[in-house]
Parts: sequence; C-alpha cells; structure tokens
Amino acid sequence: MIEEILLFGTVQGSLLALLALGFSLVYGVGGLLNLAHGAFYLITAYMIYWTIPFVGFGIAAVIGLVTVVGVGAVTYLGLLKPLKESQIGVVLVTFALAFFFEQFVKFVGDSKTHYIVPFVPGSVTFLGITFPAQFIALIVGSLILVTVVTLFISKSKIGKSIRAVSQDFEAAKLVGINPDRILMIVVMISAMLVGFAAILYAPGNFIAPRIGWRYLLLAFSVTIFGGMGSIPGSIIGSFIMGYATAFTDFFISPSFSVLIPIVVILVMLLVRPQGLLGKKELQ
Repeated sequence: MIEEILLFGTVQGSLLALLALGFSLVYGVGGLLNLAHGAFYLITAYMIYWTIPFVGFGIAAVIGLVTVVGVGAVTYLGLLKPLKESQIGVVLVTFALAFFFEQFVKFVGDSKTHYIVPFVPGSVTFLGITFPAQFIALIVGSLILVTVVTLFISKSKIGKSIRAVSQDFEAAKLVGINPDRILMIVVMISAMLVGFAAILYAPGNFIAPRIGWRYLLLAFSVTIFGGMGSIPGSIIGSFIMGYATAFTDFFISPSFSVLIPIVVILVMLLVRPQGLLGKKELQ
C-alpha cells in the first residue's frame, strides 16, 4: 500500500508541478491571476486529439505546444496587457476566455469524452506494482522541465530580468528592462509548461471540454498551498498535494480526493494566507 501511495503520489505531484509552476510564475512576476490557465491544458490536449490521426503523436504534440504558446502570447497582448493594472479585470477576462475555449471545443468537436492513446505503450512492473509506462515519461519529463525552467529563471539573462520585474516593476524599467516583453515571455513559459503537462499526461487519459476547470483548480490550490509567486513552494506543494491525494484515494475514497484541492485552499487561506513559502517576489 505504501508503495502505491509513493508511486501514484509522485505521478500526481509531477503533473501538479508543471501546472502550478506556470501559474505561480505569472502571479509572482506580474501579480496576474490567469483563470484561463486550465484552458491552456484543454487547448493542447484537443489539438493533439484532433491532429494525431493525420500526423502521428510527435508532430501532433509539437502542433499542440506551438498553438498553446501562441495563444499565451496573444492572451497577454490582447487581454492581460491592457488590464494588468486591474486585478479584477484580469480575473474576469481570463475567466471569460476559459469559458470561451470550453464552448469553442464543444462547437468545433463535440461535448463527448474522448480517449487519447498513450505514446508510450505497455506497462511496467516495479516493487510488485504494475502501472502504465506512460507514467515514467511524465515523471522524467516533469523533472527535466522543472529543472530547466528553474535554472533558466536563476541563471539566464532573461531569467534575471524576470526576477528584476518581479521584485520591482518600476526599478526594472529604469535599468532598461521592458516589463511588458518580460511579462509576455512569462505567460508564454506558463503556457508552455501547461502544454507539456497535457502532452505528458493527456495520452492514456480521457479528455472532455470541461477538463480545463479541474486543472485550473489543481494549479490554483497548489499555488496557494506553496505560496503565491514562490517557485520552491509550488514544487514542494505539488508533491505534498500529490501524496495527500494518493493517500486519500487508497485509505478513504477516490471521490473524496476530488475535494482535497478545495479543502487545501480554504484551510490555507484561514491558517496561513501566504502559503508555505509565500513571498511576492520570485525566489
């Protein structure tokens, strides 16, 4: 039983790390609550589903990733940039955008549930547990992506500009940094991370037009738990949430584990609103 909790908790934590890291980045740098975050997962998953019969998984994944990063850039330029001074405006317009994409998917395709075939076929047995080989791709892929993004933020020239904007918007402008360009890059990185989450997790699972809201809730709850704008907090919170969800699945009920993100949001806001490692600036 412990082995199952560790395995499936790691799988869930790997998915949550990709979702929450992007959400936390956008808030930490620009103070923007992007409620279309889950819709980015929806877009990528459906682009893969729609194109995979014609071009195969590899090209379908590239198409999905390019599409969602492009949507992220357009979202910032068309919606977030004009409203970035109004937090309630950003919340309302991104909520509307998420709802639009849900209805768009229903209009273009249908409202039925669809299954995407795993790109890593077969199963693996480890410590007496048999699980889809796709899980290995998710865990390894998440580890690589989180490491690369973290190093990019801390070591690269653009990463240092991102940190500067997150710490002091006006001071960053005075030293020649273009905050709007940096914020657009951050939103695109966020969309890319969500896109990779869909690429690694959607195959082998079912998709439907409503799934975006679930992944938004997961990203939001982990970000609140770990601390809004905290990269280490988001990563640590992702795996704590993943193991808590797996524990609930095995020892209580899978139907109750769906409530875990909501419970986490309520408890953290009451007990420690800043989260585990919450700071406004990136760490």
